[in-house]
Amino acid sequence: MCSQDVKKKLKKNYEDACDAYVKAMLESFEISRKDCWWVANEVGGVFAVGDMLFLDIQDIVYIVDNNISYEDCLAWQDYNLSANKFNFNTLNIKAWHTGAPRVPQETFDKLRKMQDELENLCEETRNKFKVDLF
Repeated sequence: MCSQDVKKKLKKNYEDACDAYVKAMLESFEISRKDCWWVANEVGGVFAVGDMLFLDIQDIVYIVDNNISYEDCLAWQDYNLSANKFNFNTLNIKAWHTGAPRVPQETFDKLRKMQDELENLCEETRNKFKVDLF
């Protein structure tokens, strides 16, 4: 069993390493730390890069170790948002970066158009059968 002193030192070392990775990532992205934070102040948990990108430490380490650009991170996140919306598998940053099979953007575009058309049809139908109670 570890003593309290050992646990405190391990936690500090871990948090320092996490912050060092974040610093390196933000420098490579050319983004200031002032608009970024550890969610719920949990160092090593989820890190928010502004309101655009949310990463865990495993993602951050991979991004730094593999020189992944901010633009590629945003493209990866956009893909996952679309994939999740239409119940496709999402990809971690490593799978994305190494070229795992993915749904083409054209497919997402078609699905969004079909979804919009369906929502419009539903709205028209609701309006058609709307009963004014007053």
